[in-house]
Amino acid sequence: MRYWIINKENFIIKKENSLPLGIKFINHKNYEKILENEFKDFLTNNHAVDVLCCGMIGSKQGWQDAGYLKVPFIPSFHNQLVSIETINKKLNIFIVPGLKQNVPPDIMRGEETQAFGIITKYNNFDGVVCFTGTHSKWVQIVGNEIISFETFMTGELFQIISQYSILKNSISSANFNKSLAIEYAMISFLEPQKFSKKLFELRAKNLIQNLNSSKISSALSGLTIGLEIAGSRKFWMGNDVILVGKSPMVDIYQAILKKQKIETKTIDSNSISLIGLKSIYKNYICFEKNK
Repeated sequence: MRYWIINKENFIIKKENSLPLGIKFINHKNYEKILENEFKDFLTNNHAVDVLCCGMIGSKQGWQDAGYLKVPFIPSFHNQLVSIETINKKLNIFIVPGLKQNVPPDIMRGEETQAFGIITKYNNFDGVVCFTGTHSKWVQIVGNEIISFETFMTGELFQIISQYSILKNSISSANFNKSLAIEYAMISFLEPQKFSKKLFELRAKNLIQNLNSSKISSALSGLTIGLEIAGSRKFWMGNDVILVGKSPMVDIYQAILKKQKIETKTIDSNSISLIGLKSIYKNYICFEKNK
């Protein structure tokens, strides 16, 4: 959970925070109580505070299912935001719906707001955006319209392998080695069909060549990212790419794509989320209230 408290008159940020409160860690769905506690210094009895939410809070496991809008999608959330009536009437809750794609089947939650942020920042945007993370999304945008996307479970795959496979006995997460991660990303990119072979090779190197356990974690990161880049070729081939994420992971994508002569630029995920949320609020909440 991350949030920004913003003065809606001048859109200056008054407070921001990030907390380890993903939906799987919240008991009894007490979202209203959590938000009231976080925003208590800004709440009064005179008027309710608007809260615009995106991401998994709008899933079936979240506060309320906000549903999905279909791609191709020209970002417009007129009459599409889901509102929640709160118990204490101190918060006006609005949730941004996700996006769905029927062929091939795919869904996203949260990235649609980040994509709206990209479209706001780069008007008439034509190109490809990679939202790196637990479930990386490669999104094609043409003339501000979201045309198609694909999801790769890269971050989750890393987590599963490092915590539940035979490699769990060989891995330490200390001292991330970016150059080694890039080296192994290139290995996986060039021979994706040997991904599982390369995984076990890490185990063997640890046992018979004394490969440091922290280096194995870095190599595994590289292998999973290289596999994703190999599989997303139809998106980045011949296109400039915007990479959304944080260093050092986003640097691995940039290095491999650069070797393929693909120009990239990087944007922090928090900043582009904020741009998207501000834009949705200005256009679809403020506007509706001021009609």
